[in-house]
Parts: sequence; C-alpha cells; structure tokens
Amino acid sequence: MNFQDQEKLAKSAAAHKLSTGAAIRPGRSVGRLARLVLMALVATLCAASAWAQNTQVTFAGNITSAGSVPGIAVGDKYSMVVYYNPSQAPSSTIGSNEAYYSSYTLNAVVYDSHGNQNFSVATNELLFVQDAPGSNEFLSAPCCGSTGAGFVLEDNVGTAFTTIALPTTLTLADFNSNYVAFGTNAIGDITSIKVVNTPGVMPAFIAAGAPDPNGKVPAINAVTGSGVTNLDIASPLASLVHGNSYVYTISMQDVNFTGTCQASFTLTQVQYGKNVILDSGKVSAFACAPGNWWAWAFSGKTIPNYPGAATLTGTVTYGSQKASTFTSVVLQ
Repeated sequence: MNFQDQEKLAKSAAAHKLSTGAAIRPGRSVGRLARLVLMALVATLCAASAWAQNTQVTFAGNITSAGSVPGIAVGDKYSMVVYYNPSQAPSSTIGSNEAYYSSYTLNAVVYDSHGNQNFSVATNELLFVQDAPGSNEFLSAPCCGSTGAGFVLEDNVGTAFTTIALPTTLTLADFNSNYVAFGTNAIGDITSIKVVNTPGVMPAFIAAGAPDPNGKVPAINAVTGSGVTNLDIASPLASLVHGNSYVYTISMQDVNFTGTCQASFTLTQVQYGKNVILDSGKVSAFACAPGNWWAWAFSGKTIPNYPGAATLTGTVTYGSQKASTFTSVVLQ
C-alpha cells in the first residue's frame, strides 16, 4: 500500500475509535515503503501483571485403593488438572531448598461406576517444591478432606529439579515415587503427565488477503452498527497467485504479560529440500499489557513463480519468549 492508502486507513481507524478511548493508530513502514500498514491497540481488559505464561499439568491414571470414598473402586480411572503461574513468588520458604506456593487451581474427576465424582483443592492446601540433594519433590499438601485432592511426585535421587521455582516441564520417569489422593484415603497411581505452557501473548491468526484498491480494509470497527469489536480484512486466501502481492494480517492478544513485544511474519517454502524465506517483516518493539489486543498488517512482496505449498507464520516476541501461529497456503 502507498502512503495515501495508509492515510485512508488512519482516518478509518480514527473514525471508529472504541468508546473506551483505546488508542488506534497507523504504523510506519518497515524495511520498504509502506511495509507496515496498521497497528490497533484496544482497551485493557484486566489488571496488569508481570507473568510470562501459565502452566497446566494434567495427571492421569487409575485408582489403586478406594479408601473410604463411597462409589470409588479399584481400577477406576481419574484425571487431575493443576494450573498455576510458574513465575509467582513463593508464599513461604524453608531455607534455600523448599518453597510453598498458594496461587493455583487443582480440579480432578474420578470416573467411577456410580457417576463421576469431582474433587478440588483442600482447605489450606499448598503446592510444595523441594530441590534438596537426594530429595526432589513436587506435591500439594496437606490433603485431602472429603472433597479435596492432591498429588505427590518424589525423586529420591535428586536430579529432577535444579531450583525451587514451580516447574514448567515434568517427566514421569524422573520420579521414583508418585501417587494422587482423593477424599478420605482414596489413592491412585500416575501413569501419564502432560504439561502445557500457555504463552503470555498469543497470536490468534495470520491471514493473506488481496490489497483493497478502495482503501477501506484493513480497518478496525468499520462495520456500522456492530455491537462487538471487529477487525475488517479482505477474505483470507489459501491460494496465492505468482506475480501478485498480498496483505498479511496478524491478530494477537496479551493474556498475562507486561513488557516489550514485537510482531513479525514470514512466508516460507521448501524448495529443492531447503526451507526458503520468500517474504518477511517485523514491526518496531512496542509496550504490552494484559488484556490488550493488536492487529498488524503488512504489504507483501510479489509472489514468485514457484508453484507448491508454502507456510505463512505470524510470530509475537514478548520479553525473551516467542509464540507463533501458522497457516498453509499454496502458490499458483
């Protein structure tokens, strides 16, 4: 897009500014003329924090002892999910090798023959991490009460953890002793652990679309009468024709990160066994805060005459971490 198109975009954005008073402004060219078309900063939706990500740990296994919990039987399956901010400070410590954490959720279900039973964090229960020599532990205690649940992972060799921070990776084979507990003395083994770390800033999508000769899109909140915030772009395309150029739009939202961010895109294709970058671009660093939403659009290069599959990637760098979204396109 040329600078005249940028000016039209800026006027369109200004005319549709959110009622909350959020700043919406055009960007600057990056790398070549009018490369960056649009930046939209939408109102903060939640309180700021310094979190970089959240961690979700899912335990699964079987009941090995029913204890005194009505309806639960040996062999019943269960699933337990623990969710926490791994960068939180301990609520208390014991020396330099033990730490307790209070900000987390724990929910579990036992799939028993009498109807599924649900369990959660017991009263005064805390997460505990220990990295003492010969004794590495990650557990929740005390447990459990009638509807409480907890877990224990213990490594008596003492190599699983190197710090007392909440873990963002867990390998079941690292622990020589492990179990879960439910209610009054029901016990289960742990046969699998799955850890998912949610990025602090998440790209929602990246799309390729035709440039608008009338300069109406991309735009923010350009749909008259709409009751929701909207991003207005050309129809996303899966087939890109050589000799044409396209506009690449990235949308992203800050989940729980405060700091500096940067958005970028790449269009890549495997040619003769090598991954070739056909196009790329990035914006200058900008400030991020939880709840904010951004949309960036880039004017792309001319598509080369090399037919076949390609990958369009949108990436946000936040602090020292990155998160990406991908879409497949085909070059014609």
